[in-house]
Amino acid sequence: MKFSKRELSLISLIGVLLLVVSVSFIVHFDNNEEEEMDWYFEEEVVEQVTNEQTENIIIVDIKGQVQSPGVYELVAGQRLFDLIELAGGLTPDADELKINLAAILDDAMVIYIPKIGEEDIPTIQSAALSGNSSASNDGKIKINKATVQELQQLPGIGPAKAEAIISYREDNGPFQTVEDLQKVSGIGSKSIEKLKEHIEIK
Repeated sequence: MKFSKRELSLISLIGVLLLVVSVSFIVHFDNNEEEEMDWYFEEEVVEQVTNEQTENIIIVDIKGQVQSPGVYELVAGQRLFDLIELAGGLTPDADELKINLAAILDDAMVIYIPKIGEEDIPTIQSAALSGNSSASNDGKIKINKATVQELQQLPGIGPAKAEAIISYREDNGPFQTVEDLQKVSGIGSKSIEKLKEHIEIK
């Protein structure tokens, strides 16, 4: 069967049109598939980041001499001065000398900021003074939470070594083992042996 030139031209044109439509459909399908994959991965990443952020959130209650006492959300590892800033800062009557602004905060802590000249300070003052409770149930000193004064209760630890322990802790983070104390200037293996039964790593 022979086709005229006009019929051949029409057949060729129809073939080209079909080819164009097919290519357009394939490209459109691939783009949609890529967009769906991108959306899936973006959603997965957002969910992962959100979960991590939720795990790092701590809730702390601050009372006493701050502009806006109350309960605040922070991120694990933040310090007392961060919380005070969220609470609007200290009042003019706050006794700043009795608090440790560099104290690391823990979840469910209660912080009390005392007033200048206040003698009858509530029992929750330990949170404001040291950043958290520094004595465990068995009387041991929590080395990662104790104040300078509390560290001096340990055998062989005077004011200078107590300051050095806190400085190292603030610069390098919490001690992970008792032996880590040897990284502090002036504390050797013999000191560690004396300290082991008196301190707690938490």
